[in-house]
This record gives sequence, structure tokens and C-alpha cells, in this order.
Amino acid sequence: MSAKPSKGASTAPFEHPPGSLRRQSRRSKRWFLGRAPSRVAAALGLALLLLGARAQAEAPLDEKILPLDQYTTAKGRALATKYAPDLKTLNAGIYHCMPWVEVDKHSISFQRPRHLLPADSRYLSLRIFIEQDPSPVFARLPLQDRASAMYSRYVGPLLRRMTKNPAMTADPDLEGFTIILDWLKQSAATKGDRPVHETIAVFIDRATAADFLAGRVTAREMAGGVKILGWDGDTAVGALRVTLYKDDFVATYKVKNYQLEPGVICP
Repeated sequence: MSAKPSKGASTAPFEHPPGSLRRQSRRSKRWFLGRAPSRVAAALGLALLLLGARAQAEAPLDEKILPLDQYTTAKGRALATKYAPDLKTLNAGIYHCMPWVEVDKHSISFQRPRHLLPADSRYLSLRIFIEQDPSPVFARLPLQDRASAMYSRYVGPLLRRMTKNPAMTADPDLEGFTIILDWLKQSAATKGDRPVHETIAVFIDRATAADFLAGRVTAREMAGGVKILGWDGDTAVGALRVTLYKDDFVATYKVKNYQLEPGVICP
């Protein structure tokens, strides 16, 4: 499919918008939702019967990390240099161990959230695209419920992957973590319409992340205290409040007959 999702740099919550997001994966495998909560889970279960095997070339792994020469300040370059091995570990871990999510070109970086002060506050930013088949049930849910389902499934596991190096939650030059989740909006469309994404961006300050990882605050408490912004295509919908559901799918689901590459271990 040649059409690209609608998205605009002017509304992105980060300094360098990533490249075009893909809805197909070279790692294509069908998988189904595991245990999930109530009506949102039932809807998400239908929505996440994911796309069949359709091959498409994707950016090499290293290209998913923003290059040093793309940073505009010494602070950004210093963080990217200091944590370069950790960014590569994060990138490879998602690629090998999280089915049906994609990290596109330059989607891992130390960004400057535009709504935060001081001007050069740096957050480790990760943007993923979640692939899914159409589901009328999921599409009928309010955006806040769809955002809640996606947050519940992905934010906690991704934050843990982003902070495998404990130095990050103690580094005064790293103010926090941004997790951006994209999925294709499921709505009636006529031939020739451009696909549109729905997006949530979750901004977690370093102290809150450290408290969550150490068990001093619960996942529900963290969800109630962080800033979450939403987009419908290019249109900002403002701040969102999510309802957190128990969802251990990322931790427990195993793809049948999936063979890891030699030397790769998925936790």
C-alpha cells in the first residue's frame, strides 16, 4: 500500500519528527490477544488480530536511532553519545522480542518536549507503530478508551526496556522519558483517502519513572500523574486521562514457532 499516514511535523510533541510509519513488517506473524480486561480488552482482542505476512523492506536497525549530527545542542549530543549502547540495546530488544510493533527511522532519540521548561529539557523518546486489523468494536470505543487500552498494554513494558541501565533514572541531565504510541485510525474511508493515525504521547518525568520502577508508586498511580497528549491525525485533541487495566500480554505471549536469531535472548 503506497499511501502514507497523515501526520504533520507542526503538531508532533518532539523536536525531530520520525520518518514515515509503516503498517507492514518483515517479521510478519499472525498473533492473537492474550488475557485482557473487560469490554476494552474484548475490542482490542479483535483489533489486534494483526496483518498477515506481507513483506516490506524497513530501515536498518541503526537508522532507527537519531544520528548525532541531528541534535541541535551539546546536551542532546552528550546524552546520545553517553547512552549509545543502551539505545542500540533498546532498539534490538523491541525488534526481536515484541511482535507486531514497529520502530521507524529516527524514532529513538533524546528529544525536547515542546511543552516543558527549561528549553533544553531532554527526554529519552521512543515512538512505536502498533499494527492491527480493522475491528468495528474497537473503532466504536471513545478515543479515551482506545488510548487506555494501548497505554495499559505498552507503556509499562516499554518504560522498563528504556531504563534497563539504572544510570538513566539517576542522571540529572536526563529529565524524563517519552513514549509515543501510533495506530491506524479505524474509520469509514472512501477510495483514495489517506490513512490517518491516532497517537498518544506519554511524558514521564525522571522522578516518577524511578518511583514506578522501584515500586514506590503503582502503575495506576503513575498513569494518573503523567501528562498524556492525544492526536487524531494532524489534529491535537489535548490532554487525555486513561483508565489502567491489567494486561500482561507483552510479558507472557510467545509467538508459535518463532526462532530467535543466534545469540538473542528475550526476557
